[in-house]
Amino acid sequence: MPDIAKVLKEEIQRLARKEVRAATANLRKDNVALKRTVVDHKRRLAKLERDNRQLMTDAAKRRKESLAVSEVEVQSARVTGDMIRGIRTKLKLSQADFGKLAGVNPQTVYQWEHKEGSLSFRGNAKAAIVALRKLDRKEVQQRLEALGEKKAAIGKRRPRRK
Repeated sequence: MPDIAKVLKEEIQRLARKEVRAATANLRKDNVALKRTVVDHKRRLAKLERDNRQLMTDAAKRRKESLAVSEVEVQSARVTGDMIRGIRTKLKLSQADFGKLAGVNPQTVYQWEHKEGSLSFRGNAKAAIVALRKLDRKEVQQRLEALGEKKAAIGKRRPRRK
């Protein structure tokens, strides 16, 4: 005669496993779905990172092409705040748009314009300014649009606030 305690214990374990399996079935399904989502997100992230690297490379190439001025010309140029204000006025650009084209913050453009004497620059800012003074309004507008910005309001004045 089999041991009743042993049989009872095995039956309880069997029923408990069955209940646990039934209770965790939905969790398993959700876990599988989440793993698939994670894999999909990783794949999409990798693609976005590749696209971003390509766009950054293209932007750097365009930036280098846009700064098509000789090193001698950049070194010999004397840039003042009045000159920057004059270039910006000639091209009818806001400080923000001029900053975008020069690769600097609009606040930097403001500070340049209000500084006396010759200016000192970081990076490629001086080369960008030397290149900008050779452009006309149409070329400037094309470059702003190429930067992905909304259409530049070149030649248009903003209405005065009352």
